Amino acid sequence: MERFRAMKMMDISATRELPELERLRAAAAIAQAMIPGSAIGPAADEQTVLHTERFISRTLPESLGAFRAAHRALSQAARAYTGRRFEELSPDEADALLQRWTVHPILGKAVNLLGVLYRVTHFSQPELLQKHAPLPTVQNVEQPRWLSQTAAARDFDASEPLECDVVVIGTGAGGAVVGRHLADQGLAVVFVEEGEHLRRNDFPGTLTGTLSEVYRNTVSIGNAPIMIPQGRLVGGSTAVNGGSSFRPPRWVTDRWCEEYGSAEFSTDALEGYFDRTESILQVEKADTRYAGPLHNIFTRGASELGWHSDVIARNAPGCRGEGFCDFGCKTDARRSTNLAYLPTAFEKGAFMLYGLRAERVIHDGRRATGIEAVALERDRSICLAENGKPKRIRIQARAVIVAGGALNSPLFLAKQGIGNSSGQLGRNITLHPSGPVTGLFDEKIDSAKYIPQADYSFEFLKEGLLLLSAGSDYQTTAPLLGLLGKPLVEVLEQQNHLAGIGYLLAEEARGRIRLGPKGLPVLTYNITKRDMQRIQRALVLCSELLFAAGAREVFPGLLKPMRLKSKADVEALARASLSPSDLIVTSYHPLGSCRMSQDPRQGVVDLNHECHDLKGLFVVDGSTVAGPLGVNPQITIMALATRAAERIGALLNAS
Repeated sequence: MERFRAMKMMDISATRELPELERLRAAAAIAQAMIPGSAIGPAADEQTVLHTERFISRTLPESLGAFRAAHRALSQAARAYTGRRFEELSPDEADALLQRWTVHPILGKAVNLLGVLYRVTHFSQPELLQKHAPLPTVQNVEQPRWLSQTAAARDFDASEPLECDVVVIGTGAGGAVVGRHLADQGLAVVFVEEGEHLRRNDFPGTLTGTLSEVYRNTVSIGNAPIMIPQGRLVGGSTAVNGGSSFRPPRWVTDRWCEEYGSAEFSTDALEGYFDRTESILQVEKADTRYAGPLHNIFTRGASELGWHSDVIARNAPGCRGEGFCDFGCKTDARRSTNLAYLPTAFEKGAFMLYGLRAERVIHDGRRATGIEAVALERDRSICLAENGKPKRIRIQARAVIVAGGALNSPLFLAKQGIGNSSGQLGRNITLHPSGPVTGLFDEKIDSAKYIPQADYSFEFLKEGLLLLSAGSDYQTTAPLLGLLGKPLVEVLEQQNHLAGIGYLLAEEARGRIRLGPKGLPVLTYNITKRDMQRIQRALVLCSELLFAAGAREVFPGLLKPMRLKSKADVEALARASLSPSDLIVTSYHPLGSCRMSQDPRQGVVDLNHECHDLKGLFVVDGSTVAGPLGVNPQITIMALATRAAERIGALLNAS
């Protein structure tokens, strides 16, 4: 292992100046203490640091300075504690100091956040993946006829504007669905997608590759940093999710009817739209033959406790659990919108330009008449035309539909000063926060070989808590464990015996997204005291289920290390003084940032999804769905987009 590290250091030394080498050595010493060598593979080293910095530069570039500053702060702290720099400590001394820091009231935050980053990046490196989770080879990818209806904007002749009835910005759960149904009505539709058109052989297959190449990542500012990854590719987030398909509870649709002053959003009134959506998606319960031991554990634990549990209905007919869904489906078993909706639209004459970022809505002050967009290279840099200027494409349309998602759509409108006469643009955001709990079992689980999410419990749904099974591999397990150093690798060496459960919270908190310095998005969101109490309860409930199923140790989703080995430990977790900043928490379901209302003073769009401030401009995506739903929102967004297509089509056909 030392020879391996020395060879890597020689490669780095050949291309870097001494001060940079010293910085890397100092950072690598911290990284190595966080992830020491083990049976899993070599320790983190200088290459891990460089890999992490490249990852940050691609996903959250504004955070790179803080990442480096955290290392400097810890090096100085080591001097204060030991009189020596961190890289001068022996491995045992470094581990002892690291474990001491993880529970420090101030240093613990920096240490544990750095630890999350290194746990994300280290286990995505090629040599480790090749050993533990070699990427599948995909061959003989189909070349359907409808591909002729798609083009990369960088290769498209932009000399003349395109003309159509409707231009749709975005191809996810909102855009692809509303566009397909408008094409069904005989309208000429052009889809504009900022991301690339990835076929099943194009997905990176790694956690860092997926986050940096396939997702757009936003981190909230508040009492807990919450990362919100959203799909940036044809199909949007529907192409990189688990396919869980829940209808919203009746109390949610009752709330909508009251808020909107309309019975059109009742469960009964929306039933036909949900039926149609589920039929197109071919939603069916997961085949438990491919759910694996994790299904047995979830069912066994819930049964022991007398809780409800059932198998999740998914838009993945024929799925055999052959990969981690959030990295992209290698078999096309999941019917994401790029498979279930767009091809039908193309067969009706619709056209799609991908690698094209919408820049502005063209309008005359009263009505939208099209958009102007800029072509992008594969690396997301701006494509230059032959004259050396950005390659721009104009699309003239009778209607413009914005469907960029709950975080992107309000920013797109805000940049142009459109849609905020009510003051509600970018407000009212719900995130549906989620977090993990992991159990260690004697039995072999191998959850990476099966459907990652096959089971759920509605036992506590009225309290706002949804519990789900959550399978993972080395890449995705490591960031979810609040462990560092020797304890981390000792647990990961037993990866095949780990089982995960996730919780989702229908929260009371509301966030806001707006443009910050240099036009960067700023999302503010604070977990409330009541929400924190319910999250802590969720951690306890998940721990109880895992112990009831036979776990010998449980790791709640906290940044600081906590290991539960008995019922008494679970009771201690329930009594523990936890704060939002202690949580490992993410969000995949942002909603509500372009509020729907009949009253222009209270909302961004009306009940037909048309912008109050500009006729012919519509917003159809998660931003117009009033959350939280308490369940995964995918088919709700799709069903409401199906309804929106009826309304928009009627307006266009009447004009």
